[in-house]
Amino acid sequence: MFRIVLIIVTLLLPIKLIAQSYPILLSQSEIETLANLIWENEGAGSNENLTVWNRNENFPSLGIGHFIWYPTEQKGPYIEQFPQFINYLVANKIILPDWLIQQKTAPWQTREIFYDEFNGVQLTQLRKLMQDTVSLQATFIIKRLEKGIPDILNASTEQEKIKINKSLSSLTSSPEGIFVLLDYINFKGEGISTKERYQGYGWGLKQVLLAMPDNSENPILSFALSADEMLTRRVKNAPRDEFNWLKGWRVRLYKYPLLEIE
Repeated sequence: MFRIVLIIVTLLLPIKLIAQSYPILLSQSEIETLANLIWENEGAGSNENLTVWNRNENFPSLGIGHFIWYPTEQKGPYIEQFPQFINYLVANKIILPDWLIQQKTAPWQTREIFYDEFNGVQLTQLRKLMQDTVSLQATFIIKRLEKGIPDILNASTEQEKIKINKSLSSLTSSPEGIFVLLDYINFKGEGISTKERYQGYGWGLKQVLLAMPDNSENPILSFALSADEMLTRRVKNAPRDEFNWLKGWRVRLYKYPLLEIE
């Protein structure tokens, strides 16, 4: 069973004190369990899916968390995580291929070039690196959540903070709830970037936590239903056709209530 320490600030404290650190303390075996669950959700546990470039996207997605890496200095609307992960590997003294250290943007300019070179030296080395650093990738995602929750609270109104903390409290009472938070923030982000909006509406963790009903007997199911609502709204508001993605997103969301983590 996960041994999770999560600092939840009581609602009786002043609002200015609500957004504190949210450390999540896990053993190495627990981190590895989370890593495999995330890898299964993002890439079906396949080594080939450690380097992918989805159709209708202008960037590759890398690692168990499918971290985005833009091929140009001009970034798109979604948060780019891969360069931050590379810096995290360097900080942890992981030896990287020379080309990866020197590369500031993804070296493949198009999806076609990416798959033409799929079995070439660079992508083969990158898949091996991602395979060898699965646990570090999970730790990187955990750190994103630890920072992301205070960032969400700091970007919220006083009333929103109260609601978000209630939703967090219901989810962090179980290891399955912790996984849901980790998986979704990696999957769809914090929900606080103004660039990640369609027609003014976001779909990240903040929006899901705000849309969860109060006092639910099954908070993980409530989270999944709320996430479905937010992602369905995203598809309806999207400037392009994203309907084909919604089915896969829903498959992922409705695995959440079925989780049993030991």
